[in-house]
Amino acid sequence: MRLSDFGFTEGINEVIVVTIGEFINTAPIGIIVENPESDIAKAKIYPSHTRENIEKGSKVYANITNDPIVFAISAFDDLSEEYFLSLNPPILKSALAYCEFDAKISGSYVELKLLGGRVISKSIRAVNRGFNALIEALVHATRYRIFKSRDLLDKILYYKRIVDKCGSKREREAFKILMKKIGLTEKF
Repeated sequence: MRLSDFGFTEGINEVIVVTIGEFINTAPIGIIVENPESDIAKAKIYPSHTRENIEKGSKVYANITNDPIVFAISAFDDLSEEYFLSLNPPILKSALAYCEFDAKISGSYVELKLLGGRVISKSIRAVNRGFNALIEALVHATRYRIFKSRDLLDKILYYKRIVDKCGSKREREAFKILMKKIGLTEKF
């Protein structure tokens, strides 16, 4: 079993990670893959519920999805049970695949070893610039909520223009969620 079997490629692969603690925690995480033909990866991990759950022994369940709404909501809040196909293992309704990883914290990273998983759908989707711009904007938005930097806001607004031009209705709807979560209205 290899990471590539589940769609992972070399570089940073954005997925929705689920960890289990006192509650089900969901968050977009960039899984860093050096060799997609292996079963080893890592992710930068910041102080968060995700990190706390891993430190307490939770496995990491990576859901591979291309649902912009799921990314937007989970960047700021945990997904409710209505978004799940299954809670054991935790599989999102929108998952194209899911993987279970053993997880070990090592400094500011979590080391991941693939234990299993399943490909749910082999649906094909062309690259959508709006979706990719949304993902980049979400990375900046989670940081903007902490630092309130004008530079981060400018980056978010730059990606908003791409989403408005290139994204589908779902990407534009997801961007509205992002803007609301960082306290901005649609005036931009």
